[in-house]
Amino acid sequence: MSTVAAGAIGRLEKKLRVSAELVFDTGWRIGSGRAGQTSDLGVLLDAAGRPVLPGSSLKGRLRNTCESLASALGLTACLLNHDASGVRCVSDVSWFSRVREAHRDAITQGVQAQLDWINNNTCHVCRLFGSPVQAARLRCADGMLKTSPLGLIRVRDGVVLDRDSHTAVDELKYDYECVSPETRFDLVIDVHNPAPEDEALLGAAIFEWAAGSSLGGFTSRGLGRFHLEQIEVRGTDFSDPAQRKQYLLGRTPQDRLQPLGDWQAYFQDKIDQRLSSIRG
Repeated sequence: MSTVAAGAIGRLEKKLRVSAELVFDTGWRIGSGRAGQTSDLGVLLDAAGRPVLPGSSLKGRLRNTCESLASALGLTACLLNHDASGVRCVSDVSWFSRVREAHRDAITQGVQAQLDWINNNTCHVCRLFGSPVQAARLRCADGMLKTSPLGLIRVRDGVVLDRDSHTAVDELKYDYECVSPETRFDLVIDVHNPAPEDEALLGAAIFEWAAGSSLGGFTSRGLGRFHLEQIEVRGTDFSDPAQRKQYLLGRTPQDRLQPLGDWQAYFQDKIDQRLSSIRG
């Protein structure tokens, strides 16, 4: 069980940033929930008509990746369902309702008692991505489009399938928008005060995304395949006066954070340390 000094609560002591280019290998879509200009199902666009890659979609997909990898690192993932996962975590509303009084008692006993209670009743994934009793350590910014927006939107045909006969239903054709392959976005992931297990879990997810993953809707139809390129890891340790000064005075996001070397070597070390602690 980790212990955090009461004076450190809310203090930014360390920051880790992963930046990369997210490249779509296939067409992809994140729906707007409305009809498009020339289709039945539109994609999410900004005010200038450019495709949007929301930070919430990135964070949700990253969480899903971390949930699938957590057990390989000896970490817990509640899957937001205590009965299904067997993991006690306040992110499951029904479980939290059973232990709410104990949480209130911990609050009355002081900050450290409250933090200890949270650690004992929150899975490792929710400690990183947030829970009803603690803010997320990890943040994903909206993807910044790097590709020219001209001609990116395509329209494809779709049909409604009869699940019994596995054939198309007559007169139930529709069309939907998707965005062209090779679309590129700048990706930025920030983690505040990461614990060693946070860095190992995030690193494992970055390795998987670098090899290839999927994002958005209609992935069962082949849409949404992507991979990462140009991955960089930077950070700062605010206990170091020189790094603290650089962070405060840096004119650009890159200037403010120290490069941490090759991303593969950095995260491989974190994963190795985690696996060694399991074997130990």
